[in-house]
Amino acid sequence: MSYKQRAALKALEKVERELSAASDPEARERRLRAERDFFFFCRTYLSGDFSAPPADYQKVLIEIINREAVTEEDVKRLKGFIHPRYHGSLKPVPRLKGLVDIEPRGHGKSTRMALAYPLWCVLTRRRRFVVLVSASEREAHRSLKFIKWELLGNERIVHDFGNLKTDTWRADYIELANGTAIQAFGAGQSMRGLRFKDPVTGRTYRPDLVICDDIMRDELAYSAVQREKLYDWFKRTVLPLGKDIFIVVINTIFHADDLPSRLLREMEEGKLPGWLGLRFAAFLPDGETPLWPQYWSRKALLEKKQTLGSVKFATEYMNEPLSEEDRLFREEWFVFYDPAELPSPGEMEVVAGVDPATGKASGDYSAICVLGRAPSGLLYVLETYARRVSPRAFMEALFEVYQRWKPRVILFETVAFQEVYKDEIMREGARRGLYLPIKEVKPRAAKEIRAQKLSPLIENGLLRFRREQRLLREQLLAFPKGDHDDLVDALEMAVSALEETRKTPFAKAVDLPLKARRLVSGFREFWGRL
Repeated sequence: MSYKQRAALKALEKVERELSAASDPEARERRLRAERDFFFFCRTYLSGDFSAPPADYQKVLIEIINREAVTEEDVKRLKGFIHPRYHGSLKPVPRLKGLVDIEPRGHGKSTRMALAYPLWCVLTRRRRFVVLVSASEREAHRSLKFIKWELLGNERIVHDFGNLKTDTWRADYIELANGTAIQAFGAGQSMRGLRFKDPVTGRTYRPDLVICDDIMRDELAYSAVQREKLYDWFKRTVLPLGKDIFIVVINTIFHADDLPSRLLREMEEGKLPGWLGLRFAAFLPDGETPLWPQYWSRKALLEKKQTLGSVKFATEYMNEPLSEEDRLFREEWFVFYDPAELPSPGEMEVVAGVDPATGKASGDYSAICVLGRAPSGLLYVLETYARRVSPRAFMEALFEVYQRWKPRVILFETVAFQEVYKDEIMREGARRGLYLPIKEVKPRAAKEIRAQKLSPLIENGLLRFRREQRLLREQLLAFPKGDHDDLVDALEMAVSALEETRKTPFAKAVDLPLKARRLVSGFREFWGRL
Protein backbone atom coordinates (compact mmCIF):
# COMPACT_ATOMS: atom_id res chain seq x y z
CA MET A 1 0.00 0.00 0.00
CA SER A 2 1.41 3.37 -1.03
CA TYR A 3 1.86 6.34 1.28
CA LYS A 4 -1.10 8.16 -0.35
CA GLN A 5 -3.30 5.09 -0.02
CA ARG A 6 -2.44 4.74 3.67
CA ALA A 7 -3.15 8.43 4.21
CA ALA A 8 -6.53 8.12 2.50
CA LEU A 9 -7.38 5.07 4.59
CA LYS A 10 -6.48 6.91 7.80
CA ALA A 11 -8.64 9.84 6.78
CA LEU A 12 -11.54 7.47 6.10
CA GLU A 13 -11.08 5.79 9.47
CA LYS A 14 -11.10 9.19 11.14
CA VAL A 15 -14.43 10.07 9.49
CA GLU A 16 -15.87 6.71 10.57
CA ARG A 17 -14.81 7.33 14.17
CA GLU A 18 -16.36 10.78 14.23
CA LEU A 19 -19.60 9.46 12.70
CA SER A 20 -19.67 6.67 15.29
CA ALA A 21 -19.17 9.13 18.15
CA ALA A 22 -21.83 11.44 16.76
CA SER A 23 -24.36 8.58 16.69
CA ASP A 24 -23.83 8.02 20.43
CA PRO A 25 -24.78 11.25 22.25
CA GLU A 26 -23.49 9.96 25.61
CA ALA A 27 -20.08 9.14 24.16
CA ARG A 28 -19.92 12.55 22.52
CA GLU A 29 -20.83 14.25 25.79
CA ARG A 30 -18.16 12.28 27.65
CA ARG A 31 -15.54 13.22 25.09
CA LEU A 32 -16.41 16.90 25.18
CA ARG A 33 -16.30 17.00 28.96
CA ALA A 34 -13.06 14.99 29.07
CA GLU A 35 -11.39 17.56 26.82
CA ARG A 36 -12.02 20.25 29.46
CA ASP A 37 -11.58 18.25 32.67
CA PHE A 38 -8.56 16.04 33.33
CA PHE A 39 -10.03 14.61 36.53
CA PHE A 40 -13.26 13.67 34.75
CA PHE A 41 -11.15 11.88 32.15
CA CYS A 42 -9.30 9.95 34.90
CA ARG A 43 -12.45 8.90 36.77
CA THR A 44 -14.35 8.04 33.57
CA TYR A 45 -11.75 6.19 31.53
CA LEU A 46 -9.30 4.98 34.21
CA SER A 47 -11.68 4.36 37.09
CA GLY A 48 -9.72 1.38 38.38
CA ASP A 49 -6.67 3.56 38.96
CA PHE A 50 -8.63 6.49 40.39
CA SER A 51 -11.09 4.80 42.73
CA ALA A 52 -9.89 6.52 45.93
CA PRO A 53 -11.21 10.02 46.67
CA PRO A 54 -8.60 12.60 45.65
CA ALA A 55 -6.58 14.46 48.25
CA ASP A 56 -7.02 18.21 48.49
CA TYR A 57 -3.52 18.80 47.12
CA GLN A 58 -4.33 16.57 44.13
CA LYS A 59 -7.40 18.68 43.37
CA VAL A 60 -5.24 21.81 43.21
CA LEU A 61 -2.72 20.04 40.99
CA ILE A 62 -5.46 18.85 38.62
CA GLU A 63 -6.87 22.38 38.35
CA ILE A 64 -3.39 23.62 37.43
CA ILE A 65 -3.08 20.91 34.77
CA ASN A 66 -6.47 21.84 33.29
CA ARG A 67 -5.48 25.51 33.05
CA GLU A 68 -1.76 25.01 32.37
CA ALA A 69 -1.34 28.05 34.58
CA VAL A 70 -0.77 28.80 38.28
CA THR A 71 -2.80 31.50 40.03
CA GLU A 72 -2.16 33.39 43.27
CA GLU A 73 -4.93 31.32 44.86
CA ASP A 74 -3.22 28.10 43.73
CA VAL A 75 0.01 29.21 45.40
CA LYS A 76 -1.82 30.10 48.60
CA ARG A 77 -3.49 26.68 48.74
CA LEU A 78 -0.31 24.78 47.86
CA LYS A 79 1.59 26.44 50.71
CA GLY A 80 -0.74 24.71 53.14
CA PHE A 81 0.49 21.31 51.93
CA ILE A 82 4.21 22.01 51.61
CA HIS A 83 6.80 22.80 54.27
CA PRO A 84 7.66 26.52 54.38
CA ARG A 85 11.31 25.86 53.54
CA TYR A 86 10.16 24.75 50.06
CA HIS A 87 7.84 27.65 49.29
CA GLY A 88 10.48 29.37 47.14
CA SER A 89 9.49 27.37 44.05
CA LEU A 90 5.79 28.23 44.41
CA LYS A 91 5.03 31.21 42.21
CA PRO A 92 2.12 32.30 39.99
CA VAL A 93 2.70 31.31 36.37
CA PRO A 94 0.44 32.66 33.59
CA ARG A 95 1.63 30.00 31.14
CA LEU A 96 3.16 26.85 32.59
CA LYS A 97 6.30 25.62 30.85
CA GLY A 98 7.51 23.03 33.31
CA LEU A 99 6.47 21.13 36.42
CA VAL A 100 8.63 19.33 38.98
CA ASP A 101 6.24 17.09 40.91
CA ILE A 102 7.84 15.52 43.99
CA GLU A 103 5.34 13.36 45.87
CA PRO A 104 5.66 10.50 48.39
CA ARG A 105 5.71 6.93 47.22
CA GLY A 106 2.23 5.44 46.90
CA HIS A 107 0.50 8.75 46.24
CA GLY A 108 -0.28 8.12 42.57
CA LYS A 109 2.13 10.55 40.93
CA SER A 110 3.28 8.17 38.17
CA THR A 111 -0.23 6.85 37.47
CA ARG A 112 -1.55 10.39 37.22
CA MET A 113 1.30 12.09 35.36
CA ALA A 114 3.01 9.28 33.39
CA LEU A 115 -0.08 7.27 32.37
CA ALA A 116 -3.29 9.28 32.61
CA TYR A 117 -1.87 12.65 31.59
CA PRO A 118 -0.16 11.60 28.33
CA LEU A 119 -3.23 9.49 27.47
CA TRP A 120 -5.49 12.48 28.02
CA CYS A 121 -3.24 14.70 25.93
CA VAL A 122 -3.12 12.44 22.87
CA LEU A 123 -6.75 11.31 22.99
CA THR A 124 -8.01 14.89 23.16
CA ARG A 125 -5.21 16.08 20.84
CA ARG A 126 -4.21 18.61 23.47
CA ARG A 127 -0.63 17.62 22.61
CA ARG A 128 0.49 16.16 19.31
CA PHE A 129 3.89 14.59 20.01
CA VAL A 130 4.57 13.19 23.48
CA VAL A 131 7.97 11.97 24.67
CA LEU A 132 8.20 9.57 27.62
CA VAL A 133 11.52 9.33 29.46
CA SER A 134 12.37 6.72 32.11
CA ALA A 135 15.58 5.75 33.90
CA SER A 136 16.35 3.12 31.25
CA GLU A 137 15.21 2.29 27.73
CA ARG A 138 13.58 -0.88 29.00
CA GLU A 139 11.55 0.99 31.62
CA ALA A 140 10.52 3.57 29.02
CA HIS A 141 9.20 0.81 26.74
CA ARG A 142 7.30 -0.58 29.71
CA SER A 143 5.65 2.80 30.34
CA LEU A 144 4.62 3.02 26.70
CA LYS A 145 3.28 -0.53 26.87
CA PHE A 146 0.88 0.50 29.66
CA ILE A 147 -0.43 3.31 27.47
CA LYS A 148 -0.86 0.95 24.50
CA TRP A 149 -2.82 -1.46 26.71
CA GLU A 150 -5.27 1.31 27.54
CA LEU A 151 -5.57 2.44 23.93
CA LEU A 152 -6.35 -1.08 22.70
CA GLY A 153 -7.88 -2.85 25.70
CA ASN A 154 -9.85 -0.17 27.53
CA GLU A 155 -13.37 -0.70 26.21
CA ARG A 156 -14.64 2.75 27.11
CA ILE A 157 -11.67 4.47 25.46
CA VAL A 158 -12.09 2.36 22.31
CA HIS A 159 -15.84 3.03 22.25
CA ASP A 160 -15.58 6.79 22.74
CA PHE A 161 -12.36 7.53 20.84
CA GLY A 162 -12.24 4.65 18.38
CA ASN A 163 -9.53 2.20 17.40
CA LEU A 164 -6.49 4.45 17.06
CA LYS A 165 -3.91 1.80 16.25
CA THR A 166 -1.92 2.35 13.05
CA ASP A 167 0.77 0.45 11.18
CA THR A 168 3.39 2.34 13.24
CA TRP A 169 3.07 0.60 16.59
CA ARG A 170 6.50 -0.28 17.95
CA ALA A 171 7.91 -0.89 21.42
CA ASP A 172 9.48 2.58 21.46
CA TYR A 173 7.21 4.59 19.17
CA ILE A 174 3.54 4.67 18.18
CA GLU A 175 1.49 6.85 15.87
CA LEU A 176 -2.22 7.20 16.56
CA ALA A 177 -4.85 7.51 13.86
CA ASN A 178 -5.98 10.85 15.28
CA GLY A 179 -2.72 12.54 14.25
CA THR A 180 -0.72 12.20 17.47
CA ALA A 181 2.37 10.19 18.43
CA ILE A 182 4.26 8.97 21.50
CA GLN A 183 7.94 8.03 21.66
CA ALA A 184 9.81 6.44 24.60
CA PHE A 185 13.44 6.96 25.61
CA GLY A 186 15.78 5.98 28.39
CA ALA A 187 17.64 8.72 30.24
CA GLY A 188 20.88 9.54 28.48
CA GLN A 189 19.72 8.57 24.99
CA SER A 190 20.10 10.96 22.07
CA MET A 191 16.95 12.84 21.02
CA ARG A 192 18.34 15.12 18.36
CA GLY A 193 16.07 16.01 15.48
CA LEU A 194 12.88 14.49 16.86
CA ARG A 195 9.96 15.03 14.50
CA PHE A 196 6.52 13.53 13.94
CA LYS A 197 4.83 13.94 10.56
CA ASP A 198 1.08 13.50 10.49
CA PRO A 199 0.51 11.21 7.48
CA VAL A 200 -2.96 12.68 6.87
CA THR A 201 -2.19 16.40 6.94
CA GLY A 202 1.51 16.16 6.15
CA ARG A 203 2.22 18.59 8.97
CA THR A 204 5.39 18.07 11.01
CA TYR A 205 5.44 18.41 14.79
CA ARG A 206 8.27 18.69 17.27
CA PRO A 207 7.77 17.30 20.80
CA ASP A 208 5.32 19.44 22.76
CA LEU A 209 5.14 17.32 25.94
CA VAL A 210 7.93 15.49 27.77
CA ILE A 211 7.24 13.29 30.81
CA CYS A 212 10.35 12.39 32.82
CA ASP A 213 9.25 9.67 35.23
CA ASP A 214 11.76 8.61 37.92
CA ILE A 215 14.77 9.15 35.69
CA MET A 216 17.01 9.66 38.76
CA ARG A 217 17.39 6.30 40.50
CA ASP A 218 18.55 6.07 44.09
CA GLU A 219 21.73 4.11 43.31
CA LEU A 220 22.84 6.80 40.83
CA ALA A 221 21.98 9.68 43.16
CA TYR A 222 24.87 8.82 45.48
CA SER A 223 27.45 9.25 42.71
CA ALA A 224 28.50 12.84 42.07
CA VAL A 225 29.65 11.83 38.57
CA GLN A 226 26.28 10.25 37.69
CA ARG A 227 24.33 13.19 39.13
CA GLU A 228 26.32 15.62 37.02
CA LYS A 229 26.00 13.43 33.93
CA LEU A 230 22.19 13.26 34.18
CA TYR A 231 21.88 16.99 34.87
CA ASP A 232 24.01 17.86 31.83
CA TRP A 233 22.02 15.48 29.63
CA PHE A 234 18.72 16.99 30.80
CA LYS A 235 19.91 20.52 30.12
CA ARG A 236 21.50 19.74 26.75
CA THR A 237 18.95 17.26 25.42
CA VAL A 238 15.53 17.62 27.06
CA LEU A 239 15.13 21.37 27.53
CA PRO A 240 15.84 22.27 23.87
CA LEU A 241 13.46 19.65 22.39
CA GLY A 242 10.78 22.13 21.35
CA LYS A 243 9.87 25.81 21.44
CA ASP A 244 6.42 25.37 22.99
CA ILE A 245 7.25 22.27 24.99
CA PHE A 246 5.78 21.42 28.40
CA ILE A 247 8.12 19.36 30.59
CA VAL A 248 7.00 17.31 33.59
CA VAL A 249 9.57 15.84 35.98
CA ILE A 250 8.23 13.23 38.42
CA ASN A 251 10.68 11.87 40.96
CA THR A 252 11.59 11.16 44.55
CA ILE A 253 14.32 13.27 46.16
CA PHE A 254 17.30 10.99 46.76
CA HIS A 255 20.05 13.56 47.28
CA ALA A 256 20.30 17.28 47.97
CA ASP A 257 22.19 17.70 44.69
CA ASP A 258 20.23 15.36 42.39
CA LEU A 259 18.38 16.55 39.28
CA PRO A 260 15.00 17.42 40.86
CA SER A 261 16.73 19.16 43.79
CA ARG A 262 18.78 21.28 41.38
CA LEU A 263 15.72 22.19 39.34
CA LEU A 264 13.85 23.25 42.49
CA ARG A 265 16.78 25.45 43.54
CA GLU A 266 16.94 27.02 40.08
CA MET A 267 13.25 27.89 40.35
CA GLU A 268 13.86 29.57 43.71
CA GLU A 269 16.70 31.55 42.13
CA GLY A 270 14.50 32.64 39.21
CA LYS A 271 16.51 30.68 36.63
CA LEU A 272 13.53 28.66 35.33
CA PRO A 273 10.75 31.17 34.59
CA GLY A 274 7.41 29.57 33.91
CA TRP A 275 8.16 26.49 36.04
CA LEU A 276 6.38 25.26 39.17
CA GLY A 277 8.14 23.15 41.80
CA LEU A 278 6.16 20.99 44.23
CA ARG A 279 7.85 19.10 47.07
CA PHE A 280 5.27 17.17 49.08
CA ALA A 281 5.77 14.92 52.10
CA ALA A 282 3.48 12.17 53.41
CA PHE A 283 2.66 14.36 56.42
CA LEU A 284 1.61 18.00 56.24
CA PRO A 285 3.89 20.64 57.79
CA ASP A 286 2.27 20.05 61.22
CA GLY A 287 3.94 16.61 61.24
CA GLU A 288 0.69 14.88 62.19
CA THR A 289 -1.87 15.14 59.38
CA PRO A 290 -1.47 12.81 56.37
CA LEU A 291 -1.14 14.45 52.97
CA TRP A 292 -3.73 12.02 51.53
CA PRO A 293 -5.87 10.99 54.52
CA GLN A 294 -8.51 9.37 52.30
CA TYR A 295 -5.95 6.76 51.25
CA TRP A 296 -3.07 6.87 53.76
CA SER A 297 -4.19 7.10 57.38
CA ARG A 298 -1.77 8.30 60.02
CA LYS A 299 -1.69 4.78 61.46
CA ALA A 300 -0.84 3.27 58.07
CA LEU A 301 2.00 5.75 57.55
CA LEU A 302 3.45 5.10 60.99
CA GLU A 303 3.30 1.35 60.36
CA LYS A 304 5.10 1.89 57.05
CA LYS A 305 7.70 3.96 58.87
CA GLN A 306 8.26 1.18 61.37
CA THR A 307 8.58 -1.38 58.57
CA LEU A 308 11.01 0.64 56.44
CA GLY A 309 12.96 2.33 59.22
CA SER A 310 13.30 6.06 59.74
CA VAL A 311 15.99 6.72 57.14
CA LYS A 312 14.25 4.89 54.29
CA PHE A 313 10.88 6.39 55.22
CA ALA A 314 12.40 9.87 55.24
CA THR A 315 13.51 9.38 51.64
CA GLU A 316 10.59 7.46 50.14
CA TYR A 317 7.69 9.14 51.96
CA MET A 318 8.96 12.46 53.29
CA ASN A 319 11.30 13.40 50.42
CA GLU A 320 13.90 14.33 53.02
CA PRO A 321 16.91 12.12 52.29
CA LEU A 322 20.11 12.37 54.25
CA SER A 323 23.22 12.17 52.11
CA GLU A 324 26.32 10.50 53.49
CA GLU A 325 27.85 13.87 54.28
CA ASP A 326 24.68 15.10 56.02
CA ARG A 327 24.23 12.10 58.27
CA LEU A 328 25.48 12.53 61.84
CA PHE A 329 24.08 9.25 63.16
CA ARG A 330 23.65 5.78 61.68
CA GLU A 331 21.29 2.95 62.52
CA GLU A 332 24.09 0.43 62.99
CA TRP A 333 25.80 2.55 65.65
CA PHE A 334 23.08 2.22 68.26
CA VAL A 335 23.86 -0.08 71.19
CA PHE A 336 20.96 -1.17 73.38
CA TYR A 337 20.97 -2.16 77.02
CA ASP A 338 18.73 -4.20 79.26
CA PRO A 339 17.61 -2.43 82.47
CA ALA A 340 19.01 -5.40 84.42
CA GLU A 341 22.50 -4.32 83.30
CA LEU A 342 22.24 -0.94 85.02
CA PRO A 343 24.21 -0.23 88.19
CA SER A 344 22.15 0.67 91.24
CA PRO A 345 20.82 4.25 91.23
CA GLY A 346 23.27 5.19 93.96
CA GLU A 347 26.21 4.21 91.77
CA MET A 348 25.17 6.38 88.84
CA GLU A 349 25.36 10.09 88.34
CA VAL A 350 21.97 11.13 86.96
CA VAL A 351 21.22 14.35 85.08
CA ALA A 352 18.44 15.56 82.77
CA GLY A 353 17.93 17.87 79.84
CA VAL A 354 14.64 19.68 79.25
CA ASP A 355 13.46 21.32 76.02
CA PRO A 356 9.97 22.80 76.60
CA ALA A 357 7.77 23.60 73.61
CA THR A 358 6.43 26.74 75.30
CA GLY A 359 6.96 29.68 73.00
CA LYS A 360 7.95 27.52 70.01
CA ALA A 361 6.02 26.25 66.98
CA SER A 362 2.73 24.57 67.85
CA GLY A 363 3.82 21.25 66.35
CA ASP A 364 6.90 20.85 68.54
CA TYR A 365 7.20 18.41 71.41
CA SER A 366 8.01 19.22 75.01
CA ALA A 367 10.93 16.91 75.71
CA ILE A 368 12.82 15.46 78.68
CA CYS A 369 15.86 13.20 78.53
CA VAL A 370 17.28 11.54 81.66
CA LEU A 371 20.87 10.35 81.41
CA GLY A 372 22.90 8.21 83.79
CA ARG A 373 26.68 7.81 83.93
CA ALA A 374 27.90 4.51 85.35
CA PRO A 375 31.21 4.05 87.25
CA SER A 376 32.56 2.43 84.06
CA GLY A 377 31.99 5.71 82.24
CA LEU A 378 29.25 4.35 80.02
CA LEU A 379 26.26 6.63 79.49
CA TYR A 380 22.72 5.27 79.63
CA VAL A 381 19.59 7.03 78.38
CA LEU A 382 17.35 6.16 81.33
CA GLU A 383 14.10 7.79 80.24
CA THR A 384 12.73 9.96 77.47
CA TYR A 385 9.55 11.99 77.33
CA ALA A 386 8.25 13.83 74.26
CA ARG A 387 4.64 14.92 73.91
CA ARG A 388 2.49 17.75 72.71
CA VAL A 389 0.95 18.82 75.98
CA SER A 390 -0.08 21.97 77.79
CA PRO A 391 2.49 23.80 79.95
CA ARG A 392 0.67 22.58 83.07
CA ALA A 393 0.72 18.93 81.94
CA PHE A 394 4.42 19.15 81.06
CA MET A 395 5.14 20.63 84.48
CA GLU A 396 3.47 17.63 86.11
CA ALA A 397 5.47 15.25 83.91
CA LEU A 398 8.72 16.96 84.92
CA PHE A 399 7.85 16.65 88.61
CA GLU A 400 7.19 12.92 88.15
CA VAL A 401 10.49 12.40 86.32
CA TYR A 402 12.36 14.26 89.04
CA GLN A 403 10.82 12.18 91.81
CA ARG A 404 11.61 8.98 89.92
CA TRP A 405 15.29 9.68 89.18
CA LYS A 406 16.40 12.59 91.42
CA PRO A 407 18.79 14.04 88.82
CA ARG A 408 21.72 16.02 90.19
CA VAL A 409 21.27 18.75 87.57
CA ILE A 410 18.45 19.62 85.15
CA LEU A 411 19.53 21.77 82.22
CA PHE A 412 16.50 23.75 81.03
CA GLU A 413 16.51 25.55 77.68
CA THR A 414 15.18 29.08 78.00
CA VAL A 415 14.37 31.05 74.88
CA ALA A 416 11.58 33.57 74.37
CA PHE A 417 9.32 33.46 77.46
CA GLN A 418 10.46 29.97 78.53
CA GLU A 419 12.40 31.69 81.32
CA VAL A 420 9.11 32.79 82.86
CA TYR A 421 7.86 29.22 82.52
CA LYS A 422 10.99 27.88 84.23
CA ASP A 423 10.45 30.27 87.16
CA GLU A 424 6.83 29.12 87.48
CA ILE A 425 7.99 25.47 87.62
CA MET A 426 10.46 26.35 90.38
CA ARG A 427 7.78 28.15 92.41
CA GLU A 428 5.23 25.36 91.99
CA GLY A 429 7.84 22.77 92.93
CA ALA A 430 8.73 24.69 96.08
CA ARG A 431 5.05 24.80 97.06
CA ARG A 432 5.10 20.99 96.89
CA GLY A 433 8.38 20.63 98.70
CA LEU A 434 10.23 19.73 95.48
CA TYR A 435 13.37 21.75 94.89
CA LEU A 436 14.38 20.97 91.35
CA PRO A 437 18.08 21.60 90.55
CA ILE A 438 17.21 23.49 87.38
CA LYS A 439 19.92 25.39 85.60
CA GLU A 440 18.82 27.45 82.65
CA VAL A 441 20.79 27.40 79.42
CA LYS A 442 20.51 29.71 76.44
CA PRO A 443 21.77 28.06 73.24
CA ARG A 444 24.71 29.97 71.81
CA ALA A 445 25.79 27.66 68.99
CA ALA A 446 23.68 26.19 66.20
CA LYS A 447 22.01 22.92 67.14
CA GLU A 448 23.95 21.07 64.42
CA ILE A 449 27.20 22.06 66.11
CA ARG A 450 25.92 21.21 69.59
CA ALA A 451 24.68 17.79 68.46
CA GLN A 452 28.04 16.83 66.97
CA LYS A 453 29.33 15.84 70.41
CA LEU A 454 26.77 13.00 70.47
CA SER A 455 27.98 11.38 67.25
CA PRO A 456 31.28 9.82 68.47
CA LEU A 457 29.67 8.72 71.73
CA ILE A 458 26.96 6.78 69.89
CA GLU A 459 29.31 5.42 67.21
CA ASN A 460 31.65 3.95 69.82
CA GLY A 461 28.95 2.47 72.02
CA LEU A 462 29.58 4.82 74.94
CA LEU A 463 26.05 6.24 74.83
CA ARG A 464 23.46 3.47 75.07
CA PHE A 465 19.71 3.28 74.62
CA ARG A 466 16.68 1.18 75.40
CA ARG A 467 14.94 -0.33 72.38
CA GLU A 468 11.60 1.26 73.24
CA GLN A 469 13.12 4.76 72.94
CA ARG A 470 12.15 4.72 69.27
CA LEU A 471 11.24 8.40 68.88
CA LEU A 472 14.66 9.52 70.12
CA ARG A 473 16.39 7.22 67.63
CA GLU A 474 14.17 8.44 64.80
CA GLN A 475 14.98 12.06 65.56
CA LEU A 476 18.70 11.29 65.74
CA LEU A 477 18.66 9.40 62.43
CA ALA A 478 16.74 12.19 60.68
CA PHE A 479 18.86 14.97 62.18
CA PRO A 480 19.44 17.70 61.05
CA LYS A 481 16.68 17.53 58.40
CA GLY A 482 13.91 15.93 60.44
CA ASP A 483 10.71 17.78 61.25
CA HIS A 484 11.42 17.46 64.97
CA ASP A 485 14.59 17.38 67.06
CA ASP A 486 13.30 18.19 70.55
CA LEU A 487 14.62 14.96 72.07
CA VAL A 488 17.97 15.47 70.36
CA ASP A 489 18.19 18.87 72.05
CA ALA A 490 17.23 17.38 75.41
CA LEU A 491 19.83 14.60 75.06
CA GLU A 492 22.55 17.08 74.10
CA MET A 493 21.71 19.16 77.18
CA ALA A 494 21.88 16.08 79.39
CA VAL A 495 25.35 15.24 78.05
CA SER A 496 26.36 18.87 78.61
CA ALA A 497 25.08 18.61 82.18
CA LEU A 498 27.41 15.66 82.81
CA GLU A 499 30.25 17.63 81.28
CA GLU A 500 29.60 20.45 83.72
CA THR A 501 29.27 18.36 86.89
CA ARG A 502 32.60 16.49 86.50
CA LYS A 503 31.88 14.66 89.72
CA THR A 504 32.53 11.10 88.61
CA PRO A 505 35.32 9.66 86.43
CA PHE A 506 34.08 9.19 82.87
CA ALA A 507 35.75 5.85 82.33
CA LYS A 508 38.75 3.75 83.08
CA ALA A 509 40.26 3.15 79.70
CA VAL A 510 41.23 -0.41 80.55
CA ASP A 511 37.57 -1.35 81.05
CA LEU A 512 36.52 -0.32 77.54
CA PRO A 513 37.02 -1.79 74.06
CA LEU A 514 40.05 -0.56 72.13
CA LYS A 515 38.09 1.85 69.92
CA ALA A 516 36.32 3.33 72.91
CA ARG A 517 39.60 3.57 74.88
CA ARG A 518 41.08 5.64 72.09
CA LEU A 519 38.03 7.88 72.08
CA VAL A 520 38.16 8.36 75.85
CA SER A 521 41.84 9.17 75.64
CA GLY A 522 41.08 11.86 73.09
CA PHE A 523 38.25 13.27 75.20
CA ARG A 524 40.23 13.74 78.43
CA GLU A 525 40.01 17.48 78.28
CA PHE A 526 36.40 17.43 77.15
CA TRP A 527 35.19 15.32 80.05
CA GLY A 528 37.39 16.71 82.80
CA ARG A 529 39.50 14.14 84.58
CA LEU A 530 39.78 10.36 84.11
